[in-house]
Amino acid sequence: MTIREFKSYAKVRLEKDREAPEMRVIISSLLAEFAGIPHYWYHTQEDHVLSTDAEKALMEAISQAAAGKPLQYILGYVKFGECRIAVNEQVLIPRPETEELWNRAKQMEGDILDACTGSGCLAVALKKADPLRKVFAFDVSPEALELAGKNAVGNQVDIDLFLADLNDLNGLEQAADRVGLKKRSLGLITANPPYVTEREKEQMAHGVLAFEPHLALFVPDEDPMQFYRPLAALGSLYLKNGGIFLTEINEKYGQGVSLLMRDTGYTDIRIHKDLHEKNRFVEAKWIQ
Repeated sequence: MTIREFKSYAKVRLEKDREAPEMRVIISSLLAEFAGIPHYWYHTQEDHVLSTDAEKALMEAISQAAAGKPLQYILGYVKFGECRIAVNEQVLIPRPETEELWNRAKQMEGDILDACTGSGCLAVALKKADPLRKVFAFDVSPEALELAGKNAVGNQVDIDLFLADLNDLNGLEQAADRVGLKKRSLGLITANPPYVTEREKEQMAHGVLAFEPHLALFVPDEDPMQFYRPLAALGSLYLKNGGIFLTEINEKYGQGVSLLMRDTGYTDIRIHKDLHEKNRFVEAKWIQ
């Protein structure tokens, strides 16, 4: 099979649910990953014959893509900040908004705790950007934490990871103590907790609903800020005087999260917009 033949086959498999620009990205990315084909060969070397092994891998990959599986899961990794982050269906695919959170967070000072770390993308990228900082991270999912550990090793950074549940602060404190995280020691807490309400499911793409972990995505309609209350309490325990809490939010609940932070005792509370001009981040300072 030549590149031209594979492209034609792939387009037939994908055209029902994908627009032309997305198909181009998928096909070119798969050729690069599974056949070692440079992106510029997409048009210039169409008569190149693929190896038998590459053809087999590409056929399997296109079948997965045709079933709606996100490209990042098929490839098994994403680029995030200065890092290559492995992803699988146990963790969310890092979004551009989360990379915006990283861009804000890396400019802040002090040791860091990344809550709901998932793949570890934020924690790993923050440590990579400033190796002298101490970085802690936790998640409720053992599978996610295992992958975060592999991402730390793969990017040659040292992260103190621990298993903990935001809904069990006493247990979280004990787990934090075991890895040496002391109270009032942090300059920054970052978080990207579940914040999509159940009613918002109908607006989401099939690939997200079918493949990404619902545990990391959804909160009940009747309690959309379920995880921000324990996060606010967490910050009050572990942030030092002047430390910053920085979290990603549902665009509809910026005011609600801000009021919660104020009621918990935070000051200098700000809502930041993402690249799409949606309320996406809340920043707050802890003053003892």
